[in-house]
Amino acid sequence: MRILLFLFVGLPFLILSQNQSNIDFEILDQDAQEVSQNGRLELGLTLPDSVLNAIEDYLRGRPHQRKGINPFVSWDIDIKAHFKHLSGEEEFTAIGFWYAEMERDYGANIWKDLRTHLPFRVRYAPSRLGDWEVRLQVDIKGEPTYFSGVKQFRVVESQYKGHVTLDSATQYLERDGEIIIPTGVNLPFPTNKNNLAYSLDKEETLDVVAWQEYRDLVQRYISEGGEYFRMFLHPSSTEIEFEEVGNYNKRQNYAWEIDQLIALCEDHNTLIQFDLMYHTFFMKLGDYHQFKYDYSDYWHDESVWPYKDPNEISGYSRILNSKTPSDMFLTKTGMRYLKQRARYIMSRWGYSTSISNVELLCEPWHIDENPYIRDTPYDSLTPAGDTARKAVYEYHKQMSSYILDSLQYNQHLLSAVGRFPVGKTNIYSHLTESNPDFIDSTWYLDNIDFITISFYSSSPEKTIFSKPNRNNECDVEENSMACTVERLKNTYGKPVLMGESDHGDDTHGCSDYQGHYIDIMRYPYTGVIGHYIWAAFVIDEKSNRNESDSWSRIIAAKDYYNSDWFLELIAGKEVLGKQKSRFKNSSKDIVETHYIIGKDRATAAGYIYNRTFNINTASGRPLEELQETSCALNNPGYTTPVSITWKPQRMNVEGLQSFSKFRILFYSYVDNSFIYQAELRSSIFGKLKLVHPILIPEKDKNPLLWYRIEKVN
Repeated sequence: MRILLFLFVGLPFLILSQNQSNIDFEILDQDAQEVSQNGRLELGLTLPDSVLNAIEDYLRGRPHQRKGINPFVSWDIDIKAHFKHLSGEEEFTAIGFWYAEMERDYGANIWKDLRTHLPFRVRYAPSRLGDWEVRLQVDIKGEPTYFSGVKQFRVVESQYKGHVTLDSATQYLERDGEIIIPTGVNLPFPTNKNNLAYSLDKEETLDVVAWQEYRDLVQRYISEGGEYFRMFLHPSSTEIEFEEVGNYNKRQNYAWEIDQLIALCEDHNTLIQFDLMYHTFFMKLGDYHQFKYDYSDYWHDESVWPYKDPNEISGYSRILNSKTPSDMFLTKTGMRYLKQRARYIMSRWGYSTSISNVELLCEPWHIDENPYIRDTPYDSLTPAGDTARKAVYEYHKQMSSYILDSLQYNQHLLSAVGRFPVGKTNIYSHLTESNPDFIDSTWYLDNIDFITISFYSSSPEKTIFSKPNRNNECDVEENSMACTVERLKNTYGKPVLMGESDHGDDTHGCSDYQGHYIDIMRYPYTGVIGHYIWAAFVIDEKSNRNESDSWSRIIAAKDYYNSDWFLELIAGKEVLGKQKSRFKNSSKDIVETHYIIGKDRATAAGYIYNRTFNINTASGRPLEELQETSCALNNPGYTTPVSITWKPQRMNVEGLQSFSKFRILFYSYVDNSFIYQAELRSSIFGKLKLVHPILIPEKDKNPLLWYRIEKVN
């Protein structure tokens, strides 16, 4: 009996020991007693041969019909690393991912898979100093199967900065408790050499040098003082999944390159606005001839393109047996795999303090679009339009909840992209004259931290179209950028960031990139919390096109907005004002000013701009010549350059302390150097006239001036 009892009591242990085993892991590339605060802590591990053999069966299997164990999806393998600070004040569970070590082989023009004895990795960036512990658990097919012992490590001070947060009071972004105003450029993905975006050869592969050129571009941007840029996961060169759903193996070279890029940015505390999906992924037919990476096998008019699409359809089109991209977002199967894709992305890069925020989609209004037949359902009052808008909303709702609630990767802010609402009262990204049956209300979602805007306009009056009231007020009759931003903030309770802006296709070249400088020097005064210029990444010696020529001025604007005095001003911001005016019987309002007044109404900063200097007039070419290009303005009121003085239609800053003496300092448009100072008193109503230097509409003069106002004690 006693023997039988012993066997009976020991039976559960025997069963448990057959199904569960111990595993070990390594802390890679650093001393466990000197782990860098906010730096990458990487763990490496492997699993028994039985599991690795099953993984190999999957990787070598027939596409779309694979057997074995898929290392990329959580229902096959789920690795969790439980990190805990020994004080008990901080814990985090990081997700493991399948990893392939790569090396560029320029001679063979391929990436070599070097094989690693630790094919699974876990990454985390501990923010708290002191002693930590970590242990691992591995589930196979949903069952807890492998466990590690506990290892300890110590976090010490380092040069790495922390994650970006959102200050609830100021509604500006912060890093390590200090406000930042991200000001920079879009460096979307490898675009030089062959990034495959426009390829019609389905057998063509990416040239290794394409990624080398892209990394060199980022490296040069950082070395010249750039601190902020925006990039995308694009199927041509950065995406982890396209041809086959749930299988990221053939794109491990791109993932490895992103590893190196993020490490570079971490070393310099550079911030990336990281977009999870480029819009051709969910278009019926890719815009800008990006046919290789659209959703299905639609094709352009064969009288224009007299051949059929030679490229493969996307994996989602195949697995869903669908030709409608919105099915990805509206079916359980589609979202199930898209969440696994997000899981892999967050597990591999979600640790990094160099990711400023995660954008969930790029330009979602392209959903289900075929631009070549002008089929744009997102903006149509049709059942197809309702489906498109619902799909965008459902994706953002489910994906944001999955990242924050299911994965609990909450280190990063989440943003949702939309267009700047057109009109005096509109608040939605889609362009509809009346309410559709289904509104894309993505921006209302609690899990979305801020709004990212994509805005293109060649109009010199883009920041103030109409202004009937006093400087510091918005009403229903005003159509200005500042009032639209205020309306969005009041409606959704979220700040607004310009993720990309420009003047339209190729127009930047008409003015030698002067349009970039006008934009970057104005937008933060409209209430937006950051700004990224679009056309700043193409370098083409054959066409004499080098958009990086604009970097120095954009970086100078970044330094201006992130200076101590400017950050102190916006931290205590009390007033945001604007004004526009005619000059000497001009047919249009050709001069404008925007300003911010700080705490106690004793300091202010702003700009004043001569609108007759714009992408048309900056080139010095006659209007007749410009009308044959993509640069011509429709309104002739802004095509005749006029030098503007402060008289007779003077501009005012309103809302300062009354009857006080102020000093106004003006700074150059060209190099931000000091050029002029005036001292004068405010009126009984707190108005101060802007006695400014002449605004000369020439690119080496001062068509735009920054100014700073200080109370004289």
